[in-house]
Amino acid sequence: MRSVRGRASHRAARRRASLLLSLLLGFLFLPSAARCEDTFYVKVFLNGEEKGEFLVRLLDDGDFQVRTVDLAAMGLSVPAGRTTEIDGEPHRSIRSLEKMSFVFREKTLSLEMTAHPSLLPMRVVDFRPPRQPKVLYPNDPSGFFNYGVTWTGGNPGDAESLDVTGQVGARRGDFLFLSDAAFEKTRADRRLVRLSTNVTRDRREDLQRLVFGDLSASSGDLGTGVNLGGIGFSKVYRIDPYFLRYPLAGVGGMVTLPSEAEVYLGGARIRTEKLPPGRFELKNISSLGGRNDVTVVIRDPFGREQRIVYPFYFAETLLEKGLHEYSYNVGFLRRKFGEESDRYGPIAFSVFHNYGVSDRVTLGGRGEGTGDGANLGPQAAFRVGDAGIVGLSLAGSVRRDGRLGAAGEATHSFQGGPVSTRILLKGVSRAYAVAAEEGRDSADGVLYEVAAGAGYGTPRMGTLSADFDYLKRHSGTDRRSVAVAYSRNIGWNVSVLGSFRNAREGETVNEFMLGVNYYPGRDLSLAASYREADGVRTETVQARKNLPAGEGWGYNVSVDRLDSTALSSTAVNPSVQYNAKFGSYAAEYRGERIDGSRGNDLVRLSAYGGVAYVGETIGFSRPITDSFGLVTVGSLEGIRVYHNNQEMGRTDGQGKLFLPSLGSYYENQISIADKDVPIDYSLREIFKVVSPPLRSGSRIPFEVKRFQAVTGTLGSRRDGEWKPTEYVEVLLPAEGKEIAFPTGKGGEFYVEDLGSGTHVASVEQGGKRCLFEMTVPATDDLIVDLGRLTCEDPR
Repeated sequence: MRSVRGRASHRAARRRASLLLSLLLGFLFLPSAARCEDTFYVKVFLNGEEKGEFLVRLLDDGDFQVRTVDLAAMGLSVPAGRTTEIDGEPHRSIRSLEKMSFVFREKTLSLEMTAHPSLLPMRVVDFRPPRQPKVLYPNDPSGFFNYGVTWTGGNPGDAESLDVTGQVGARRGDFLFLSDAAFEKTRADRRLVRLSTNVTRDRREDLQRLVFGDLSASSGDLGTGVNLGGIGFSKVYRIDPYFLRYPLAGVGGMVTLPSEAEVYLGGARIRTEKLPPGRFELKNISSLGGRNDVTVVIRDPFGREQRIVYPFYFAETLLEKGLHEYSYNVGFLRRKFGEESDRYGPIAFSVFHNYGVSDRVTLGGRGEGTGDGANLGPQAAFRVGDAGIVGLSLAGSVRRDGRLGAAGEATHSFQGGPVSTRILLKGVSRAYAVAAEEGRDSADGVLYEVAAGAGYGTPRMGTLSADFDYLKRHSGTDRRSVAVAYSRNIGWNVSVLGSFRNAREGETVNEFMLGVNYYPGRDLSLAASYREADGVRTETVQARKNLPAGEGWGYNVSVDRLDSTALSSTAVNPSVQYNAKFGSYAAEYRGERIDGSRGNDLVRLSAYGGVAYVGETIGFSRPITDSFGLVTVGSLEGIRVYHNNQEMGRTDGQGKLFLPSLGSYYENQISIADKDVPIDYSLREIFKVVSPPLRSGSRIPFEVKRFQAVTGTLGSRRDGEWKPTEYVEVLLPAEGKEIAFPTGKGGEFYVEDLGSGTHVASVEQGGKRCLFEMTVPATDDLIVDLGRLTCEDPR
């Protein structure tokens, strides 16, 4: 009996040990998530923003472990902390992470984490004006010819003259050829003068310009402007008129909670932005030149307000950090420009190069010279906090005979709110050499010059300014002047202005002026003024209507009355100009009465126009002063065309209109009046943005498609009897693509916009293709009925 009990007890013990071992092994090999009852999904909030649901692990001490990849997915720059690897994936302990805290809401199963803003992503808001998303950059071969003819006649007889000017331009790819000339004929003489001829290549992507031929160059304030026949290479920011090359303001900071930022410039709100938690940067905030406060007001969800005020001085004389501006020119010095065609002198050069060292400092150098002498020196511009801009320029020179010279200039300018100031100090030695034209005294004989000015203006008080200038010459008469001016808008489109100037250059002259302007309507103005200087009193009344950008007319009428101790006179000067479709025409008359007797009478008649070529089309227009465009609206006549919302004219019988005044490199908005398009035509678009290269012609097509429906019945002949082909698909190749349309009951079909001519179509019958012809006549009917068509010759 004992032996039986012992054996039973032994077997039970073995069963208990085996079960315990099985449980232990099973526990060891179960997945970790199954072993832990505190692994679950929670809704995660990071600095008040909901990030979604994530799987987390709750530890016994109340800490949480979250996968590192999930923390990064929340937008967190994961800081240092305790890391644990679970199932091959790293997890971070939230409590151990630096600059972080959390709160667990058990009722809502939400985990609210708060991180320092430095751990969150940076939000960058760019204030540069957005560019148009769809811009046409044409580069069509084109050419133009401008002409102007002016006849002048009257009393006295020797006033009669004829002036003719002409300019020819041609573009091919990136190269532009330009040449202009002038002809003058008087009773005593006649003269034809070539003005300038050159080839220009612009590199739009690099904002660089290369010029071969006649060109104008200037090295800076301590140099002169020269006309050369040679080559010039320059950085030209005007090639992209929307690129801001000067330093712009920027404000940065950080927010802990989702916030709203209002940005103010000079007290006026310019933008409102939503800011997520984290760091933020508001960059490229631009303003007109001068001091302006950038203010950012930040409000969080609890209404708490943070205000950041950043005074900044905007100056176009500075370059943004890292930008270059330069011009290198060399060639033969042009003599008697405008008087003689081909008189070139010695080799000359004119250069400058500036570089934005920082947003506060721009450094550079400049120089110019000929074989007779040259000057060279550094120049700089500094932003003095928000107290204005200081400019410095120094130069030394050497002449062929060995004489040395020097020159220097210092300037300061400030514009802030209603206040503006300016100071100029300049000195030039007698031997200072410049690349002057023949017979011109170096530096105009200036020894030194001192000038200063100040102004104060508000919309309510008006603008008051005062200026002083003193110029000392090496020889000759010095000059001194003091001037005060005031202007104010007094309402009802009326403004008044007045000025006083005391000048002394050999003798003293006092000049006083008082005027009033009135603007009764758009493009209309009336003005009256009284001026007294050196004992001469002048009264003027003027009425003016500005010329429109497109077709239309404008005028100017003035009456002047002059009184002095020597004489009195009255002059009447009316002029009118009409901008027609193919040219501009002007007439002017000036008649004087001196001491009650007839004086000089003058009549001037002018005609200006242009001939343009682009898109295999030659057209006539008003003078082409910049780029031009050829708008085509199919062949529709009478469609109104707008340039920057101003009506420019209507298309001709071929659906074409030349636009003579597109802005080179600007984003020109060209549109057409869709209400002028007949109802049976469809338009793909009515608005385009065109940015042409310099002095170019561009094709600007607006595609129109005439709506026309073609109907009929389709059938086939079987056993000598015609039967309709119903409910099949017809295939028809047209304009490089295949058109498919169905047939209906009785073989009826309907298809749009096939165009006139014979079209071969096919259908499938009994596993074979059957061909038939559709001949559409040339007609203006909206619906063309082809009648009964028969499909034959199955293949």
